[in-house]
Amino acid sequence: MIKKAIAVVVGIIIIQFIVKTLHSMEFLKYVYNHTPGPCRIVPGQGIGYEDMETLPNGLTLITSGLVIPTTSPTVCEYRKKHNGKGRIYLFDFNKPEKGIEELTIVGDQFNQSDFGPHGISLYKWKDQDKVTVMVVNHGSTGDTIEKFLFIAKDKQLKHVHTYRDPSIHFVNDVAMDSENSFYFTNFAYYKNGLLFLLEYIIPLAYGNLIYYDGKAYHKQYDGFVTINGLMLSHDQKYLYTGETIPQRFHTFTRQKNGTLSRYQEFNAKTALDNPTLDKDGNVLVGSHPILWQLMAHLDNPETPASSQVIKLHMKDGVVTKMTEVFSDNGHTLYGSSVASLYKDAMLVGTVYHKLMYCEVRYID
Repeated sequence: MIKKAIAVVVGIIIIQFIVKTLHSMEFLKYVYNHTPGPCRIVPGQGIGYEDMETLPNGLTLITSGLVIPTTSPTVCEYRKKHNGKGRIYLFDFNKPEKGIEELTIVGDQFNQSDFGPHGISLYKWKDQDKVTVMVVNHGSTGDTIEKFLFIAKDKQLKHVHTYRDPSIHFVNDVAMDSENSFYFTNFAYYKNGLLFLLEYIIPLAYGNLIYYDGKAYHKQYDGFVTINGLMLSHDQKYLYTGETIPQRFHTFTRQKNGTLSRYQEFNAKTALDNPTLDKDGNVLVGSHPILWQLMAHLDNPETPASSQVIKLHMKDGVVTKMTEVFSDNGHTLYGSSVASLYKDAMLVGTVYHKLMYCEVRYID
């Protein structure tokens, strides 16, 4: 009798897990195409345009050639077939017809052949034409955060420093609050493909959020499931981040020493990737509306996956409304990961696919 009862309980738990997993994968969800105006693909040789950030003058730096420790053999073959490598591209919103240009990386201490760029952050010095750039790098010997100076006139990135530390484990994104201090997210723990998948599905909350104050690394929060992109508000009072699973957008308040406090948690009901800011401080997030499609696309880049860009209307660090800016059912754009809005135009990047430019004629 006891054995039967145990079997029934175990059976119920397994059924609940299966139902929960199927629901979280969004098998019954459908995406309708929607754009803010005419859109076109930007020509380029990059393998994905995973993250980007735009300066006040419209210059945008874009990471391309993502390769993470859990990358599937199919992705590696796809990358090799298309001559994929780690690159940083430049796009000028003021001259969209010029498309993208690859920035030259200089520096004797930087190995560009072992460059797998992921998240990116820009820091513009006040009253100076100086821009510091930090990029998450998934190298063959482990994750690092690379620091560069952006020399716009030469279309060049000058390598300055490599950050290595045990806390820089499986990094997704970085957000600078000064030239020498920054936040970053470890979005998972396991680097083995199967264990990484199980970490997603179960799910295991092994992701964390770290702050480097220029001297030491300080864990701010842990217990996240696949914590993803980061962005500071314009006044640096708030830090924004999102989880791909379980689709939560988080706002933290900041103290002067960089310490964070939880402020708001918002259910976005879409798998969040990288956030950016518009001129008014609202947040645009490249998102994945159907999770199972994303996972299939991450295993094979030629498999279509739906895309979505959402706008989170912010007031004093609080989400007051969410609107959809862009969506594609996988017909034109696969796996949107980021979007940047500048004046009446928007750029949408992807994990492994193409780069899209849209004229913005209507946006709520």
